Amino acid sequence: MKQDAVELRWLADGTYWLGGCLSANAQGQEVHYHVSSYLVVGSKSTLLVDTGDPAHRAVLLAQLELVLGERPLDYVFPTHPEIPHAGNLPALLNKYPEALVVGDVRDYHLHFPEYRARFRTQTAGSRIDLGDREFRFIPAFIRDLENTLWGHDDGARMMFVSDGFSFIHDVPAAGKAGAVAEDDDEPVHLPGQCRLLSGEMPEPPTVEQAAYGTGRALYWTKFVDVSEAFDAIEALLDELPTRLIGPAHGNVIDDVDGMLRTSLAAHKRVYAEGH
Repeated sequence: MKQDAVELRWLADGTYWLGGCLSANAQGQEVHYHVSSYLVVGSKSTLLVDTGDPAHRAVLLAQLELVLGERPLDYVFPTHPEIPHAGNLPALLNKYPEALVVGDVRDYHLHFPEYRARFRTQTAGSRIDLGDREFRFIPAFIRDLENTLWGHDDGARMMFVSDGFSFIHDVPAAGKAGAVAEDDDEPVHLPGQCRLLSGEMPEPPTVEQAAYGTGRALYWTKFVDVSEAFDAIEALLDELPTRLIGPAHGNVIDDVDGMLRTSLAAHKRVYAEGH
C-alpha cells in the first residue's frame, strides 16, 4: 500500500493502480488531473485496463516492468478509443508482442491498422479467465462513446468505470485559492493527493463538486435523466460484489455506497439545471 519511485499503488492482491497525473495551473495554484491505468495480475494471465496518456508512456512501461518482471502483459483493455484510454497502445503492443487488445474494438483498425490481427472483440457479459480470478466485461452505464465498456475483477472485487464517477475536489470561486479555472472540465485534485483513495482525501466530495465536474466533462448529462442507469448500476453491484471503483479520472473510490449516492444526486442536479 505504498507509493514508490514510479508512482504506482498496490490496491489489493494482484491489482495495481498505475498511470500518472497531468499538471495544470489554476489561478496561480498547481492542480493535478488523473489519467489512470489499472493492472490485474492473475496466476495465468495479466490484463491492463486503459493505456494512459502518451505523456506517461515511460512511467507506465516502468511501472509494468516493476510489477511484472519477466512475466508478459497478456491483455490490454482500452475502455474506449480516446487518447487517455488508448493512446499508449502502440508502445504497449511493441513492448509486449504477444499481447492482445480486448474490448469493443469495432473501430480500432481505423486508428491502428498495423495491429488489427491482435484485436479480440469482447462484449458485455463476456469473461476472461486470468487464472485464480476472472475479469468480466460489463456495460458502461455512464459513457461518452458508444463503444465504451466497463470491467470487473472478482479477485479484488473492483469495478473499472472509465469516465464514470469522476469528481473534482474544489469548485471555482472568484479569488479562492486553489480553485480550478472556470473553463476547466476535468476532475482535478491538489499535489500530494494523487494516489489517495477517496476515503483518504481530506474531505469527501460534495454533491456540488460532483455536479460541477459531471456537467462539464459529460455534457450530455444536462439532457438525460440517468436515474434508470443508476438503478442498473445498483443491480449490477448486487450481482458483482464491489469494494473498490477505479475511474480513469479521479481518485479510486473505497466508499462505494456513499459515492453512488453523491454521484446520483449530482447527475440529478445537472439534469434539473439543464431544464
